[in-house]
Amino acid sequence: MMLFIFLCLITAGLLIETVQKRILKIKDPDIKELWEELEKRTWYEELIQDPHLKEWVVLDKQNGLLKDPYYVRKVLESEGHRLGFINYIKNKAN
Repeated sequence: MMLFIFLCLITAGLLIETVQKRILKIKDPDIKELWEELEKRTWYEELIQDPHLKEWVVLDKQNGLLKDPYYVRKVLESEGHRLGFINYIKNKAN
């Protein structure tokens, strides 16, 4: 019974994803465009001026938080997420 419910949920998820991508033409945000927008921000430029912090930001782009386009969009739009990200990088660098 639980297996049937699990399979139904997976099928529903795949169906919803297919409708979004094929019929509604909803695309995932392009991460490179978001990174370009991020690099134009003054707080980001100030953050990467420190070589030690820049190293951690580059690593985050490769396999960390900045690899997720939805998280990058949140950092760009919300001051709370931005301050959280800055504190996160500074704590990792210490």
